[in-house]
Amino acid sequence: MLQTVDNPTTSPAVEQRFTCHSLTGHKFKAIQAGFEDVANVRLFYCDGVREIVGTGRLHEAIRCLMGLLTGQYFLKKNCIFSQRYL
Repeated sequence: MLQTVDNPTTSPAVEQRFTCHSLTGHKFKAIQAGFEDVANVRLFYCDGVREIVGTGRLHEAIRCLMGLLTGQYFLKKNCIFSQRYL
């Protein structure tokens, strides 16, 4: 099954979102594998809702700024931060 979503916005600053409530976990994993090497696309699953988000420049700029500010805060407060992957 192929489904396209028309979005009249061509601005790269705007996030494009697609949500699906009836997609099975198996199909979501297949879609996730297909997007594995695609930049600026994020896939999420929460409470039965699957979401595919195409991130724009504004999203990436804010993400980077938040990372820099958080890092500076931790340095100033002499905090140790580690991220563990399960």
